[in-house]
Amino acid sequence: MKWKITKVFSFEAGHRVWKQNLTHGRGAELTGRDVPLQNKCVNLHGHSYVLEVTLGSDTLSEQDMVMDFYHVKNALKDLIDTMDHSFIIDVNDPMYEELKSLAEKYGAFKIFPAPFCPTAEALAKYFYDFLTQKLEQAGLLKDVKVVSVVLWETKTSKAEYRPE
Repeated sequence: MKWKITKVFSFEAGHRVWKQNLTHGRGAELTGRDVPLQNKCVNLHGHSYVLEVTLGSDTLSEQDMVMDFYHVKNALKDLIDTMDHSFIIDVNDPMYEELKSLAEKYGAFKIFPAPFCPTAEALAKYFYDFLTQKLEQAGLLKDVKVVSVVLWETKTSKAEYRPE
């Protein structure tokens, strides 16, 4: 892509990585015997997420832009507003039904049901797919592509999704 633009968003949300098991899986052999007894991310916890979406094009619009940042913001605004201050939970998580019931009973928190374990990697792909679908529905995919989505969970940890 000759031109790229990046829009940055931030939102607060909780989640839990219910599939986390530090003693097994890719990378466990790097840690050896020093694996903590408790997998912290299995607990309910939250993050101040920072989302970076990059769009690209080989041509500019009649206004000499890839796309106005205003339109990028509006394409994601409703989704981010829905996720903001929610608890993102996999519908396959063993705690899902109980947390859903508590949220409905007390109304003290909102949940964002997801069809995947809400790791930073899976959430980055989710945002990518969502924005790509928005561009497709608007008939813009012939000129503009989602180049990458980066999701920061903390100041030192991020996940990036980009199609190859």
